[in-house]
Amino acid sequence: MQAKFHKILMQLTLCSSILTTVFTSLASQAGVIYSIEKPGIQSSQVSGLTLTEDFDQLSNNSLAKGYQADFGYYSVKKGTAKIHKFGVYGGAFGEGKYLFIPNNSAVKLSFDQAVGYFGFWWSAGDSGNQLSITTKSENLMFATHQILDAAVLEPEHYGSPTRVSGNKREPYGYVNLFAETEADKIVSIEFFGRNFETDNHTTSIQRERITGLTLAAVSVPEPKSSWLIGLGLLLLMIRQTRCRQRTEHAR
Repeated sequence: MQAKFHKILMQLTLCSSILTTVFTSLASQAGVIYSIEKPGIQSSQVSGLTLTEDFDQLSNNSLAKGYQADFGYYSVKKGTAKIHKFGVYGGAFGEGKYLFIPNNSAVKLSFDQAVGYFGFWWSAGDSGNQLSITTKSENLMFATHQILDAAVLEPEHYGSPTRVSGNKREPYGYVNLFAETEADKIVSIEFFGRNFETDNHTTSIQRERITGLTLAAVSVPEPKSSWLIGLGLLLLMIRQTRCRQRTEHAR
């Protein structure tokens, strides 16, 4: 009888250990927090040590063969990318230049070191603008329509802040990405989608205090990651069932 009790106790301990490991692992994947600054703000508001790429010193086709910025490497993964002079659709503060990624194109920014913060000026915002974000622990997808859906935009976000009557139908704002943990630090970001205009890319190696209007603390994996998590949960359920059956059989 004592041997049976010991066996049951060992099986229960094993099941408990498996559950603890899985749920601890899931809980540790905090993710990235997204926010947008108040209307009119066109540069990063974090207080830490940052580096910024404003594209002002680049020529129209500077990214065609890749470009090494102070904090990372820009490469065209698909289609084309242009450096445009400021205008109603882009160019923070109504001056200098900005990065334009047209339809069916993609630009990847690979950081020299994983960053705890990344921010960018999002101008003439389109719901089709998308980011593919690779962190130390997972791959995430973010579409800027999530900003529109989050109801954080104010009427003043719409229209170019540098033009009196410029493009009032589209939003303009400074978007922030904050890593919640060391494991969520960002390794690379890919910009793609429908006519993506962006400027004042800013990074910080350290994780920064959140600024702006927060959208959500999310960790939404790409389909492949979702499938793996689903498989893990299925295997966990199977293991639980086996643990239960063995426990009942031992009785």
